[in-house]
Amino acid sequence: MPTLHWIGKDKVVNHHLDVPYRVLNHEYGFSGDSGKTRTPTQSGNKIIHGDNLEALKALLPEYEGKVNCIYIDPPYNTGNEGWVYNDNVNDPKIKKWLATVVGKEGEDLTRHDKWLCMMYPRLMLLSKLLSQDGRMVISIGYQEVFNLIQICNEIFAKKQIVCITIQTSGGKPAGGFNFQHEYLIFIVPYDFKPNPLLFTGGKLRTPFEGLTLATFDKTQRPNQTYPIFINTDNGTLAGIGESLHERIKTGEYIDKPENFPFDYNEAPEGTVAIWPTTSKGKDCVWRLSPARLLKDWEKGYIKISKNRSKKSQNKYSIQYLPDGVIKKIESGKLEVNGKEPAAPTLTFGSNLTVGSEIPTLWQEKDFYTVKGTTQLSQIFSKKLFNYPKPLELITEILRSISSLDDIILDSFAGSGTTGNATLKLNLEDSGTRNFILIEMEEYAETTTAERVKRVINGYGEGEKAVEGTGGIFDYYTLGEPLFDEYDNLNESVGTERIRQYVWYSETRTAYESQAAGEYLLGKKDECAYYFFYEPDAMTELNFDFLALVKVKADQYVIYADNCLLSEEFMLAKNIIFKKIPRDITRF
Repeated sequence: MPTLHWIGKDKVVNHHLDVPYRVLNHEYGFSGDSGKTRTPTQSGNKIIHGDNLEALKALLPEYEGKVNCIYIDPPYNTGNEGWVYNDNVNDPKIKKWLATVVGKEGEDLTRHDKWLCMMYPRLMLLSKLLSQDGRMVISIGYQEVFNLIQICNEIFAKKQIVCITIQTSGGKPAGGFNFQHEYLIFIVPYDFKPNPLLFTGGKLRTPFEGLTLATFDKTQRPNQTYPIFINTDNGTLAGIGESLHERIKTGEYIDKPENFPFDYNEAPEGTVAIWPTTSKGKDCVWRLSPARLLKDWEKGYIKISKNRSKKSQNKYSIQYLPDGVIKKIESGKLEVNGKEPAAPTLTFGSNLTVGSEIPTLWQEKDFYTVKGTTQLSQIFSKKLFNYPKPLELITEILRSISSLDDIILDSFAGSGTTGNATLKLNLEDSGTRNFILIEMEEYAETTTAERVKRVINGYGEGEKAVEGTGGIFDYYTLGEPLFDEYDNLNESVGTERIRQYVWYSETRTAYESQAAGEYLLGKKDECAYYFFYEPDAMTELNFDFLALVKVKADQYVIYADNCLLSEEFMLAKNIIFKKIPRDITRF
């Protein structure tokens, strides 16, 4: 596969391994009901203030391979020294890092190699956090779009990389090029099936229009999944039932049946319910609304027949004429013999209805960046940034790639639009999505976190008042590194943080705290892990310590300062000794 090379690449390809692991310090929790709290909310929603490279590293023990959705809006590398929005390459922290790691070859920060050196290790850490079926979207301008696609192909080699063009302004050219668009880079699995969008082709869609069951959560069936009742004695239409979605909204039905829709059949006596399926037996939605279906039935444009397909659990199938044929009949261009028009052989074919596709050109005025400026000004009652991403754009991106309970990460959080969009979506569909926002600038609390607080509580007055979404989150800052300058354990971070790190370094899974006073880290794949560590004393793996080992396992990994057991004994008992801190893996 072709790869992109630039000055400094050899120094940053593995730089994410050299980034110090820092602990996260919990500063406060926030709840719309009670405000700030010292106790962590455990909500899963996090806002982190600190360098995003180090913050991403700090997330690994808890989130490696578990983040479902990532959206980032990194610097576009325009060379505009006046940037104040977003983490940009002219920030003193990044500038210092570039000078140290990449070298001082050329101080012009518009150089593409400098930008690539800044992005590459961050993308590497993001790839580690992204789940196997995870989806990622990156906003980018023309300046680096081609370079970005190249390095994404390298880092996310097993995923599909798609470039979407998005119009971000109406354009008022003053000479030269008039850039009215930007790009969205979608990084998704090859079998990716997007959720239907609200904004497509300039038309605002209703939340349930055109959805398929395959792309909709089972507890949120769209309105088009109502049952149609058929008289079993003569195969005629008996009526139309309510959708499960309507029953959930009214509180009549709470829990979903495991195999809905076919197990959910409340057809009146003497009738049978049929549900929308394709000719191949796959779940889909009715292509006609109840009113349209009844109207076309009365006009004879629909026929009900016994279902011969063994792939469907429906006893009957509905066949109806396509719109084009109906229009020809009504205009007199096509004559129909008999009372009932001849229906097509296949009703749905393999068509799962439209709506679950992402257009490669997005042209919506609600996506213009000037709207983002207005929205932020409305939230804070004053102008803060120029051209942050508008809420509708980020909401639509997340709508297309997220499920109801996904973890959503934004490591260039800026004003916190991604957190705002996550809360908005959860309010729309009763989702339980969690957001993780990382912002390195000093406005992380005064703008990023403050925006999320106002969205949770509501903002504005009078006719411009916006009701709060509700929600809670925790605010963190980056703490000290786990290892000091001499590569020894930094005892000031606390034993529990060290235990968490060691467990993760061994198992690549999240750590669950053991009972107080125990040295057991946990057991995984029939291997028990012990961390015999005391901050103020030397520890020895000896027979006295083995007496404390109560867990039965096929193998034991035991950390201590020293070992007094013989190699022969440990081999016979399947014990692996690891010396503190020498043998603690750095990642």
